Amino acid sequence: MKMRHLIAVVPAAVLVLTGCSNSEEAADPATTSADRPAAAESTGDDLLDTAVSAMCTQVLTYLDVSEQQAETAGESFDRAAKGDEFLGELKSNSGVWVAAYNQQAEAVGQPTLDPSTATWEDMPAESRDLIEKAVDKGITGDC
Repeated sequence: MKMRHLIAVVPAAVLVLTGCSNSEEAADPATTSADRPAAAESTGDDLLDTAVSAMCTQVLTYLDVSEQQAETAGESFDRAAKGDEFLGELKSNSGVWVAAYNQQAEAVGQPTLDPSTATWEDMPAESRDLIEKAVDKGITGDC
């Protein structure tokens, strides 16, 4: 599994993780009614926990596949370094998280980020921390 393939599948989790607040306002509008019958009972914290878990699982899968590929090729593998590489790619690929952040910001009437100039530091610290937490959990395999 190539890193670009994983980056392509992370937006659903990133969408929730980049929410504009930790309240129910940050709920992903795509996960309502039919997708989540109990969505009315879900809290913003439940959605964030689910998103962290989903992204963690994606990172875990990516690292497991990368490790298998390295073993098959007879190469050494450093799980932490590969996880750090993934996080670095995610941070530098602002298109993934800026689009997710802006979708949430627009939904709750918050200012959006300029996709052409936004950096990782422009995203709220709470959102960055949640994404980093998901990747760290994926590295340790503690999803």
